[in-house]
Amino acid sequence: VLLRNDEGTEAEANSVIALLMLDSAKGRQIEVEATGPQEEEALAAVSAIFNSGFDED
Repeated sequence: VLLRNDEGTEAEANSVIALLMLDSAKGRQIEVEATGPQEEEALAAVSAIFNSGFDED
């Protein structure tokens, strides 16, 4: 799973450091791309995390 911010910076979802380097604050747009046999499940899981606000208030 690859995430890309609105400035074009990319990060693999399996790297916490890379995700932090996206430097995307709440309200900014993130593009999520998944490939492979479980791409639909991966996209659903990532979407659920973002939609839940990462369980933060």
